[in-house]
Amino acid sequence: MNATRNLVWPALGAGLLAGVVAGVLVTVAVVAARQSDAEDQAGGPPPGGGPPPAMVRVGQADIQRLRHRIPVIGRLQEVRRVTVTSEIAGKVTTLAVDEGDAVAGGETKIAQIDDVWSRLRLESAEADVAAAEAELRQSRSDLTQLEQLRQAGSARSKEVDDARTLVAGNEARLAAAIADRDRSRVEVERARVVAPFHGAVSRKLAEAGQWVEPGDPLIEMISTGQIDAVVDVPERYIGSLGVGDPVEVVVEVVDVRVVGEVVSVRPDGTNASRTFPVKVRLDDPDDRLRIGMSAVAHVPITREDDFITVPRDAVLFSPGGAAVWYAASMGQPLPAALSEPVEVLFGVGADRYAVAPLPGAPFPALTPDTLVVIEGAERLFPTQPLDILNADETDPGPPLPTAKPSSGTDAAPDA
Repeated sequence: MNATRNLVWPALGAGLLAGVVAGVLVTVAVVAARQSDAEDQAGGPPPGGGPPPAMVRVGQADIQRLRHRIPVIGRLQEVRRVTVTSEIAGKVTTLAVDEGDAVAGGETKIAQIDDVWSRLRLESAEADVAAAEAELRQSRSDLTQLEQLRQAGSARSKEVDDARTLVAGNEARLAAAIADRDRSRVEVERARVVAPFHGAVSRKLAEAGQWVEPGDPLIEMISTGQIDAVVDVPERYIGSLGVGDPVEVVVEVVDVRVVGEVVSVRPDGTNASRTFPVKVRLDDPDDRLRIGMSAVAHVPITREDDFITVPRDAVLFSPGGAAVWYAASMGQPLPAALSEPVEVLFGVGADRYAVAPLPGAPFPALTPDTLVVIEGAERLFPTQPLDILNADETDPGPPLPTAKPSSGTDAAPDA
């Protein structure tokens, strides 16, 4: 038994050792294959055995002639607010809307007023018109006969004049009857109250079954689709604004940025704060903005000047401030990532920022046509090689900026 055990255990040990060695070789081969695939996807191994390139997308910085802006806090206000009233007397048989309902101008039914009395008045007015028309026809016929008799010498001139007076009186009575009939028709039509413009119901001021007189309120409604941002601009800047000027407004609570147009500048300011109310009209097709929300308007305060602008996605915000990563040439096959601290001055449209480079960048190079990273910058580190995924989509422009130390920097960091 001991001899058999001495023969079996060595054989088992050798088999296990061979299996472990084979497994290690397979693992090494798989890892090597995966590394080779990764290098193929990244454009080959990094030069000089350095860090692997980061795959990014880029946009371009440019120079635009703009006006410097300052943020001014305000609030949103409706463009139109009206109280819809009844135009006839009667009982409210139907109040068809509730608070918050959207209504279409000229289409949505707000309320129905009992029109039974209006219809009865209309029927009476139509009968009066018919009677007046009959009397007028008869008086005209009599006048024609009398004029013929006078020509034959059988009627006096006074009889003809009296007939003409009667015709004129019947014509006036017919006109009055027609006006009364038309008024009765309008009353019947106005018994159905419709929304005066596109908007939403903000308050109900009546209920079904309530008796109303002409002028009594039914609902209060506000307009939708557009909204005004009312901001108080300091007096030292009010001279830079005029009706028609574009102004970007930011409503942070719903993450909305929209460029509106100045529609009014109040001529009378507030004595205490020395500000003037300015109204900026904004388009709100998705109905995301609400009356009373806080808004920040970026008000132009200077004449036009040249500003560096970059895509909004190129600006990374951190507790230490804002920065822009860009692609620079450092003598290697692939461009290198460098960052430059910036001050975000104001928004330009919906997709760009006007920025001002700040001191502190080791290689300042934020100039027009600089390729700035708009996707993939979150994990970059200085001098990391860049694999630009959308290189074919960008305007080649001038060569990449060559990293040159700013004043006070002795040497560039190792690539």
